[in-house]
Amino acid sequence: MLKEKLKSEFKSAMRNKEVLKKGILTMIISNITTSEKDKGTELTEIEVLAIVQRELKQTKQALEEAEKAERQDNIDYGKEKIAIIESYLPQMMTVDEIRALLVENGIGPGTNMGEAMKVIKPLVAGKADNALVSKTVKEVIA
Repeated sequence: MLKEKLKSEFKSAMRNKEVLKKGILTMIISNITTSEKDKGTELTEIEVLAIVQRELKQTKQALEEAEKAERQDNIDYGKEKIAIIESYLPQMMTVDEIRALLVENGIGPGTNMGEAMKVIKPLVAGKADNALVSKTVKEVIA
């Protein structure tokens, strides 16, 4: 389970005095705990993965802002943070893999966008960026 891996890595980061990694893991674990309290039950693997992906997305947005402002210190920090967060995510699917999955499931030209997304979303949950999936579906059904 990803949640246990995050907690284990957090303990390791504390022992090894890895300040950045410890801070990132603290934030992610805190978000997981808060979500579990709100939900009232333990989160599923996909829900934990979604929290990690949300943190990655926010970090990438902050990195873009730092690049626009030409703040090298924030750019370096953002890149390090992204590398750490990505190490906890599964390998993301490529456009070709998504396209192949669409074809395997009978999605092709003329398919309704909503129907195509209903089919593909559960299959790529946690394995592909939603914006990339949407873009690929539009290309395949066009």
